[in-house]
Amino acid sequence: MKAQICQPAPQSGVSFVSGFASLSVVAGLLAIVLPVPAIAANDYERCTSDLLGAKITTEEAASACSRAFLPRDLSSCVSQLSGNTFAAADALTACRQVRRPRDMATCVVDIRREIGDSTAAEVLDSCRRSLLPRRYSDCVVGLNKAAKVPPTKALDSCVDASYFPREVDPTFLPFTPSGGVSVTPMQPATPQTSPMLEPANPAPASPAPTAPAQPIPQLY
Repeated sequence: MKAQICQPAPQSGVSFVSGFASLSVVAGLLAIVLPVPAIAANDYERCTSDLLGAKITTEEAASACSRAFLPRDLSSCVSQLSGNTFAAADALTACRQVRRPRDMATCVVDIRREIGDSTAAEVLDSCRRSLLPRRYSDCVVGLNKAAKVPPTKALDSCVDASYFPREVDPTFLPFTPSGGVSVTPMQPATPQTSPMLEPANPAPASPAPTAPAQPIPQLY
């Protein structure tokens, strides 16, 4: 009789578990080496270093980075704008006034790149006023490219949303037709009752006849 040789089953499951455990160990070591406070401290350090490199004074750089919720976004905004014909001080002032400084800088750069005859100051102020800078830049560039709208008109139109439809159906407001056509409102119909259901006027009741009183005889 031939002896049966038992071959071990493939260890794919064990290898996957061991590999996952190794990745978990590496992630844990990285978390120990780079804790969250250290990463946040590096963000503030990088922000201050970038602003100092953009010729911002030490006092202004320290004040701006210490007050920023996302310091890396603030420094990135200043770096993008200062490299696009904007003074570093003006760029820092604009970046500190918005909630999305990185998106605001992208808005300015995109409009200035796509529309060459746009005014830098108007573009910066318009992107700063917009709540959604990336969508705003798409609106300005789209109007200028497709409809040949002048840059200033496109900037103003997209900010006040005048190019978006206002009369959207369905609406709860009364419809007012254009062209001076008057519409007479319908009067509510007066409800009519059936003559069969109307109550008949009762006839006046006549008094019942009374018998004359008989005289009472007197006794003498």
